[in-house]
Amino acid sequence: MATNNQQFCVIGLGEFGFSLAKSLAENGAYVLAIDNDYDRIEEIKKYVAQAVQFDATDPALLKEHGVCDVDVVIVAIGESFEPVVLITMELLKQKVGRVISRASSDTQETILNKIGISEVIHPEKDEGIRMATALLSTSITDFFQLSDDVGIFEIDAPKGMVGYSLKELKIRERYNMSLITIKRKRQKEESNGIYRDEEDSYFEVMGVLDPHTMIRKTDRLIIMGSQASLEKLMDTN
Repeated sequence: MATNNQQFCVIGLGEFGFSLAKSLAENGAYVLAIDNDYDRIEEIKKYVAQAVQFDATDPALLKEHGVCDVDVVIVAIGESFEPVVLITMELLKQKVGRVISRASSDTQETILNKIGISEVIHPEKDEGIRMATALLSTSITDFFQLSDDVGIFEIDAPKGMVGYSLKELKIRERYNMSLITIKRKRQKEESNGIYRDEEDSYFEVMGVLDPHTMIRKTDRLIIMGSQASLEKLMDTN
């Protein structure tokens, strides 16, 4: 369910990197996958747009294979931290739009922060699926995989649902999804009754929902179902 035209590059095809690259590609994204292991490249090439075997610590090869031209690069190498640092520094030097790097400890994260990386991941095996979903949709703010087919999604309220009650929307009947609850945007209030700026707002979990609850523009829906059902819900709203 790709909702944008961004191009992704995944460097390092261990369990996490492979899962991420495959999930991004299966959802319609352009993916360039890189690893220095021939067998991993052979395995991933049937899923992604391009898979290339080379040592990504070589700046010349990064440029030659177009890594510095994509929108998002995820440095997913987990075996050794030194290559992560070298590759990350070169990507920053080449002013790649968005760089996400992997760390295996808080110390490694601190090092990445020091060299200019604000997006650091500590992935487990199944996190590639979760991250792919988040990267591909600006409407999905969080995602939790329950099984191969079912997940819990936190999504921005679709425009087509705003102003309607849950009873009117019939989400379960129409989309085979269960709306668990809503996170509603609130504003903190000054002691004199004056509301603060937008940056001081917060989300409040509404708990058990009433059928007459109306969807608001700034609501976030916590909804459970399959990826296919979610695509249908978002495409029709």
